[in-house]
Amino acid sequence: MAVRVFLLIIVFSLIVQFVCAQLLQPLHFKTQPVLEHGIAVEPYALFYRSPSGDTTESIREVAQQRFISSVLIPGTKFIHNRQMKRTTQVIWLQFQIANQHSSDTLRLWYAGGVHAYLSLYLKDNNSFSHLGDAGMCTVESNQPLGKYAMSLKIPPLTTNHYFIKVVDHLLLFEDVAGAIHTSQSYQSSLLAESNAVRWLFFVISMIIGCLLFMSLYSFYQFYLNLDKAFLFYALYAALAFLWILKFANPRFELGLTPASLPWLAHPWSFSFSHILSLAYALFLINLLSIPQEQPKLWQIIRPLMVLLFILQVLVGIQLFTGILIPSAPMFFIIDTVPSLCMGVLLIIATLRSRSRLKPYLLAGGISLYVISLSPIHGIFLVENASPQVYAFVNYPPFFMALGLFIELFCFSLALAYRNKLVEDEKNTMQKHYTSQLESDLSQRTKEIREKSRKLEEQQEGSIKLAYEQKLAEMEMTALRAQMNPHFIFNCLNSIKLYTTDNEAAKASAYITKFSRLIRLVLENSRSEKVTLKNELDALDLYLQMEAMRFKDKLNFTIDVDTEIDTGNIEIPPMLLQPYVENAIWHGLMHKKEGGNVRIRLIKLQSDCLQVTITDDGIGRIKSASLKSKSVLANKSFGMKVTNERISLINQLYQTHTKVQVNDLIDNEGTAAGTEVVLEIPI
Repeated sequence: MAVRVFLLIIVFSLIVQFVCAQLLQPLHFKTQPVLEHGIAVEPYALFYRSPSGDTTESIREVAQQRFISSVLIPGTKFIHNRQMKRTTQVIWLQFQIANQHSSDTLRLWYAGGVHAYLSLYLKDNNSFSHLGDAGMCTVESNQPLGKYAMSLKIPPLTTNHYFIKVVDHLLLFEDVAGAIHTSQSYQSSLLAESNAVRWLFFVISMIIGCLLFMSLYSFYQFYLNLDKAFLFYALYAALAFLWILKFANPRFELGLTPASLPWLAHPWSFSFSHILSLAYALFLINLLSIPQEQPKLWQIIRPLMVLLFILQVLVGIQLFTGILIPSAPMFFIIDTVPSLCMGVLLIIATLRSRSRLKPYLLAGGISLYVISLSPIHGIFLVENASPQVYAFVNYPPFFMALGLFIELFCFSLALAYRNKLVEDEKNTMQKHYTSQLESDLSQRTKEIREKSRKLEEQQEGSIKLAYEQKLAEMEMTALRAQMNPHFIFNCLNSIKLYTTDNEAAKASAYITKFSRLIRLVLENSRSEKVTLKNELDALDLYLQMEAMRFKDKLNFTIDVDTEIDTGNIEIPPMLLQPYVENAIWHGLMHKKEGGNVRIRLIKLQSDCLQVTITDDGIGRIKSASLKSKSVLANKSFGMKVTNERISLINQLYQTHTKVQVNDLIDNEGTAAGTEVVLEIPI
């Protein structure tokens, strides 16, 4: 019998609890309250959890749903359900506030806590009015108490029926049900919260400042040295700075979120984990030369880098489309696992590396992951701690910021040590080069002294021969001044080549032309002036021989105006040959396909002969850059002697022989040859 009574009591209690869970119990106020702390709404509220997480469901549709007590709904308690199952959770709650005063209007505040979105509605009979929005992802409102509190005004002798929509993404930062405050009690709670996080704010600010300084300093080092290691380090530090600043913005209400992207205020709206791991990989790959020293490991790291880049692009897309992955655990797996894998691979690469920077890099990499993962990203909470300690140990971004700061500090030590190694190597090389230069200088000094001694001995013997050679040199001066000795030397070489190749006919023809040309040169050299016919005959023979030497790649024409009597006009001997030779050697010898030389003679006046020598060679500018010093010296000698002869002729005969050199260009502006114009008085 007693057992039956006991069971009946239990069943009756459950029924009463269930019935009470379906009924709203208004929160009564007889006058404007004076509160030290807020009044929790949960005991007076009923809850409804959207099964699909639909944020667009209308208030009228929701009001028709079944609202029950929070104890029957999972996901309303921050301490029990911080890690959500879905990426988006929508929970509605309703409560009533009764003002029993006959004349005063109650002025209260609903503090919903830290949630993504809070929407407040007032039910009046069968109509609903939207009173306002709050939450971290809403555009900054004009509420005097901040973006997490909404004003409640209850007229005298009135009971207001409120509905509140609470939207959270990925993580639950506070209980779904908030509290009722007066302005004084809410400001007191804000002051207590500020006092609890002041040291956390100070430490996070210092870390953010250090990360920014590291980034800017490294960018400046890259600007000075163009060292990619500093560039990747600067990028890594800059991304770490932005990531920690992204977390600090909603935590300390810094107000850095642009109004056009309010969703950006959520700590996980734009994760930097993928691009941060990518910058981390680029830095170590450059510093450790992983592709060259560890090619097998590089074959794994490279596709993982591509995956991280793709995931980061998708994260950027989510800013405009919302979260693409419905499962919260899957979201965190995708957000963390690729980065963890990259970190493990890079630590393995560092362990296998033979770099002298290994201790610094290992200390930094291991510190990052040990410190960052120590709170397991807030899945578990540490309770029963002072407010200041609670603010630190239950705030995962603090551990991430601390881990990144220690890692980047170790990396900066690695870069500093690397610079020291480079400087030591530079000093060693400089000492080696200095020693080598001193040795070479000593050797060269000995060689110069030995050569000087030999030259002195040779000079003693050469002085005896100087007077004997002087007469012969004076007799040959005229011939050397009129015809380049290199031409004769080259002719003899050509004869030798034809003989060696058993081309007897060509050698014979070449010798015949050569002998005729030498005869003409010797005959003309005895006279101060020769007929234009003799000069042109010698020039024609010279051009024929050059054409044979160039394997018929040289084409030439000599055009004489019909008014010119070549037999009676006289000019200085060998006046034209140096200019023709210069056109061949300087203009055409560098062209594989050869070219053309044209000599045109016309009579400008009765006492003036104009000779134009034109070639379609490479031009003077390109020729000057290609010809060797030896060629330059020998070829310039003939032109110099010819110019001196023209000056002497003008002085001796009181004439005005003129020479003008023109550079030819084609329609495209490129060099198309050279033109020499001589005006010779006759």
